[in-house]
Amino acid sequence: MNLLTFRIIGNPALPNASWVKVGKGLNVIKAFDATQAKSLFKMLQAINPPYDFKEIDPFRNLPLYTSVDKQTRKIIPSKKTAAIAIFTAPPQLVKELAAIDPLFFETDRIEWGRRRDQSRWINFVELSSSTRWSEIESNVRGLLSSIEPDAVSVVERLQKTIATLRNSDRIKGKIAVELRGQLEELRQFLLNNEQEQLDRCLHAVDRAQHFRQAKAVAEKYLPLFLTITRSTLGYPTQTADVTPAMEASTALFAFLIKRLEKGGHADAVSLKQHVHQINLGLQTIDSELAPHIREEGISIILEGSQNGVVLPFIDMLPVCRVGVLLSTLAAMHQELYGLSPIFLIDIDDMKLERQELADLYRFLLGHSSQWQFLVIPDSSFLALCSNTLSDDTDDKHHQISILDIAAVV
Repeated sequence: MNLLTFRIIGNPALPNASWVKVGKGLNVIKAFDATQAKSLFKMLQAINPPYDFKEIDPFRNLPLYTSVDKQTRKIIPSKKTAAIAIFTAPPQLVKELAAIDPLFFETDRIEWGRRRDQSRWINFVELSSSTRWSEIESNVRGLLSSIEPDAVSVVERLQKTIATLRNSDRIKGKIAVELRGQLEELRQFLLNNEQEQLDRCLHAVDRAQHFRQAKAVAEKYLPLFLTITRSTLGYPTQTADVTPAMEASTALFAFLIKRLEKGGHADAVSLKQHVHQINLGLQTIDSELAPHIREEGISIILEGSQNGVVLPFIDMLPVCRVGVLLSTLAAMHQELYGLSPIFLIDIDDMKLERQELADLYRFLLGHSSQWQFLVIPDSSFLALCSNTLSDDTDDKHHQISILDIAAVV
């Protein structure tokens, strides 16, 4: 599932932000300053973060009031969306959704949003999540007109219900339940050639229920947004103020291990099987760095190869750490969810040397056909990306785009 576009709303660092279109592969955020881009990452990650919203609130410092037509109004968190992201709907998901309702064969994009009160909503783009009364009124009244007089009580109950409906009313909740039951009561009084019309009405009434089922299925396909920073790589931060969000950033590896241990996988045998599958996946991702995980007592150790020598992750050079960590997180995410994560990489925070930046650039570009990256660059990394684009290469396996945030806010 690829990220197509997103929008951040209400962050003072990104005033009047519009939609940002994201490409496959390597996407480089060209912002007015790094603070803008970091604010963007923080809010975008809230769509599906690797932390518990009960412990960390990425929206806690957003303004509590908004000004509209020179009038100040208090923001209601449950009604104010802070981040929206639109993804492609992969074929396997469409297949599962269409088993619920053939309507979902038309699904190609899915939209997730996160409100300030931490609640999340989901829409299937260009598909209505419930039926309006106007869509089925004529069919329902047509069925009523064909009912014989001996069904007067059934007809009266249905007529009493539809008398309260307006054309724009959505058929969902209690109304959908009542309407479905009353329509089903008509079946025994209808001719065979009228049964199909009744089924179409019932299917339309069930649309809201089908969408609830579809949303539950789609949630399983939403990838995590994993942020990679200097602290994620095991280096000390440049500030003594270690916030909960920073602590969460350093705990990605532990977070996914905990997920592997949950949901019926808590026993040692199941965990060992997962570790084996992850290592098999890693063999196909990067043969040079040879990343792998192994069990050591109750701990999981991450290792890789540097200059032909197997080393613990923490003893490797910076770019090797990035490569090993990204590969391992991708393999673990694949094992857990059956798809790749979205990587948010703060290169500006890493303070790498010029040659290290060049090595990291080659690694990211080399994996741009496998994974989707959003990157906060420093000036040198941005120059590397700009030079590649100016070369007008025909190598379609290397996908790179520069997102000029200053131009879209």
